[in-house]
Amino acid sequence: MSSVIDMIGAAILFGVLILAVGARQGNLNQTMAQNTFNLNTQSEAVYVARLIEYEISKAGYGVTGPKISVADAHSVTFLGAMTYGGIVDSIAYYSGTADTTTMNPNDFRFIRYAKSSGAVSQRLVMTQFDVSYFDTAHARMTTPVTGPGLKAIRGINIRFRVESAEPVTDVSTGLSNYNAVTWEKLIYPRNLGKPF
Repeated sequence: MSSVIDMIGAAILFGVLILAVGARQGNLNQTMAQNTFNLNTQSEAVYVARLIEYEISKAGYGVTGPKISVADAHSVTFLGAMTYGGIVDSIAYYSGTADTTTMNPNDFRFIRYAKSSGAVSQRLVMTQFDVSYFDTAHARMTTPVTGPGLKAIRGINIRFRVESAEPVTDVSTGLSNYNAVTWEKLIYPRNLGKPF
């Protein structure tokens, strides 16, 4: 009789142990997925931030005429040589159509257009892309900036938000969220306002 009770006790203890290991594995899987989404989201944000920061800082470089042609709240188009002695190129950033290939319902295609290479739709899960402009007195300009106001632009502020393509679900609560990175920088291209 005592051996049957020992076997039942061992089976119950083994069941509790299996449940504990299963719960721990579920938490580890969730943490690994969340870390992977975090890394991907951060890598995408760093790539876009470096590209935008580099190219906008070159706005107006090597240009003798108008340097910015489009300046509204969600897009910017400017001229500039990206390298010393390089050809002047037209660069544009703007948000494209909604991206229905991901599970994230808020994302859209981010477009970078260069006249020399054409439009490149970045495969990012971007959910926000805002541009604002500042004049010589460091005052924020109302958008869209048009006509003579384009020549008064001295600073360009870019703000974007990149989120994970899929939600991460918390096993214990059942709640889902998207990992996100928000980046913002006010850039004062040296060549805006100069005659060359």
